[in-house]
Amino acid sequence: MRAKLLFAVSAAAFLGACANMDIPGVRGMADEGSAFDAALHQGYSDLAQAEYEEADWVDARYFTNRAKMAAMGQDTGPQPLADRDLPENGLSEISVARADMIAAFDAGGRDKSPQAAGRTQVGFDCWMQELEENIQQEDIDNCRAAFYQALAIVQADIAPSESMAKAAPMMMPEPMNIYFAFDSAVLGDKAMPVVTGIVEAYEKYDPKMISLTAYADRAGDAMYNDMLAKSRVDAVVKALRDHGISPSKLAISISGEANVPVPTADGVAEQGNRVVTVKFEDGM
Repeated sequence: MRAKLLFAVSAAAFLGACANMDIPGVRGMADEGSAFDAALHQGYSDLAQAEYEEADWVDARYFTNRAKMAAMGQDTGPQPLADRDLPENGLSEISVARADMIAAFDAGGRDKSPQAAGRTQVGFDCWMQELEENIQQEDIDNCRAAFYQALAIVQADIAPSESMAKAAPMMMPEPMNIYFAFDSAVLGDKAMPVVTGIVEAYEKYDPKMISLTAYADRAGDAMYNDMLAKSRVDAVVKALRDHGISPSKLAISISGEANVPVPTADGVAEQGNRVVTVKFEDGM
């Protein structure tokens, strides 16, 4: 009887959560606000769906509500730090990151770069949510990377003076990282904003070449890890080609478990090494 009661309570909680989350309906709402609000609407809808698929009903409902507010043109603002129980070892960086984001927004980033600004705020809220859970390092890294990549575009768009830009060569953006799950070459939902950031950086900075280096952690056989790394970079290349980037612009290197970004002993599974690193080359 107790088991049946617990099941009934769990089922009721599940149904109650779902009742407040019409994600497809919210995604389909007409945008009533600015281009920035529209970007938030799309981004929060994507985030809500990702959390829903992970059975995180609380955050799925939270992001659904934010998507709805954005569609209606209501000011969501980036989530306050105090709203999340963040670990001490991540608080300093994310506090500075939030301040940088607000500074960029206050300097006109929402109007001058609405799409990237929207992804910046969504990436920040995603980063905070994953950091609070502090369970899936891959998701933390992908949200963090999406935030920084989008913020870099906003900061470039609000940079002063076209004449100053002509006076000096445009600096290439920082390298970007796409992380993968253990023993996987699948681009997850939270990796796709990183792909979008790569495409936008390519269009904005017009690099001579994009170099992609694929890694695997040192768990398992070295030959298998080389094949896994190749499968990962193949997935990234396909995504970039699907977005219109020519294969002739892509230089591919398979590192596997050799010279990994995070040095470890053999046999160690390390999230930071399940990655494809993307660098932009200016040809100089």
